[in-house]
Amino acid sequence: MIQLGPDKAPWFCTLHIKVDIMLVLLLAYSIMQSIKSEAGPIPASIELRDVASCDGQNSRRDLGTIIWSCLSTIFLCTWVTVHPNVHFRAQKPDQRWFERWLWDPLHEILTYKLPLFVVALLVPEHILAWSVRQYIQAGVVITGWTRTHGHFMIMGGFHLFRLPAGALYVEPSIPANFVIPTGDHSREDEVPVCPLKFEDVPADVLKIIAPTEAEIKDRGKSDDLAKFIVLVQTLWFVLQCIARGTHSLPLTELEVVTLAYTTLNFFIYMFWWDKPRNVECPVRVYKTSMASHEESGEKADEWDESWVWRWMGKTLEYTTGGQDTYVTMSKECSIPMFWSGRISMDHLAVAGMGPSILGAAFGAIHSIAWVSQFPSHPELVLWRVSCVIMIVFPLNTAILCIIDILRQRTGKQYAQSLLEVIKFMCFLFIVLSLWLYFASRVATMVIAFTTLRSLPPAAFATVDWTTLIPHI
Repeated sequence: MIQLGPDKAPWFCTLHIKVDIMLVLLLAYSIMQSIKSEAGPIPASIELRDVASCDGQNSRRDLGTIIWSCLSTIFLCTWVTVHPNVHFRAQKPDQRWFERWLWDPLHEILTYKLPLFVVALLVPEHILAWSVRQYIQAGVVITGWTRTHGHFMIMGGFHLFRLPAGALYVEPSIPANFVIPTGDHSREDEVPVCPLKFEDVPADVLKIIAPTEAEIKDRGKSDDLAKFIVLVQTLWFVLQCIARGTHSLPLTELEVVTLAYTTLNFFIYMFWWDKPRNVECPVRVYKTSMASHEESGEKADEWDESWVWRWMGKTLEYTTGGQDTYVTMSKECSIPMFWSGRISMDHLAVAGMGPSILGAAFGAIHSIAWVSQFPSHPELVLWRVSCVIMIVFPLNTAILCIIDILRQRTGKQYAQSLLEVIKFMCFLFIVLSLWLYFASRVATMVIAFTTLRSLPPAAFATVDWTTLIPHI
């Protein structure tokens, strides 16, 4: 195994930095273009839904501007906003150039980052709930640690390795079988074992090996300035939508969808502000080649052997965020994709209730286009039905979380029985309607693009910003 230092970062780490720089410049250009395109007087509103082309005047915007503004904002709210866990991959010795420069980066994108992007695109409230759970767990830190340290620990920032036989080391005063290597051995001979949870490593050992907050942030591929620019871009989009509403100018369905993403984006960034983004290499924690490793904490639960009950159980646990209790970390080569630690039931319910309510708000924002003129009646009906489903499904999950909270706080038998019945009904609704929720998400995204073929002329009108600025 080769340990890459700051001066020997892999090419894809440098690529991440370059991409962030290009993104900053691209966002700055996008904002300037948006400001330029929004200047000018407002034409009269036209009710007929006809295709209107841009006539080149400053008071109008073209279809390309609308699509670019929405897609770039959605990209920021899905690909850029997500702060993944450390996806550790043991580097193979004697790799060919094809594997190192092409296959490994492509495999990383297709098997890890692309699935994260799809989840953020289809179920953004799941990403929000994940960020809330990690925020809560990151607050459980040792003396001298910050929330950034807590995030780094939860995201798989510490990985257990076994030293090769004959390697020199120093044993800490804490009897935990962890050692500090001192000899000159090859990193390629170190054997990766598994990620480490907070309770796996004694606090005194963590104080010795843990990086400082500045060093952890340096491992990330995004700084506070880049995060601030993303927030400014999404806030600018929201302001444009509000301004169009105050001037009675219609929003396209694509803009309504984008507005819903930006709403959740602010909350996701708020909970992940202290979490480093795109960390590639964890801190190595060592044991000798003969030392055993026993995972601390309670034994992981096991899924039901029947595929039907296993599928239903996974549906419920992944919906409410309780899937981490089924993970045996000592058997994992890398931290699970949505790992946030084994959180207590009461904290889990609290962490899931807020994102579920915001998920319902995400669906409710789509209802802004409830009375819009659609090119066809089937598209109108499908949009309205999808809006209802996207509101009801997250609300049902919120009710499930509220029931778990009430069960923790009530001791009356009849109340417990009533809550169990309601919980079973909510669980049954989740299992039966999950596919409807995904279908609704896909339907709204498809309709958002199909309706672009026939937009009312007022949709191309821009806002006269001078009327919104107080002046004499």
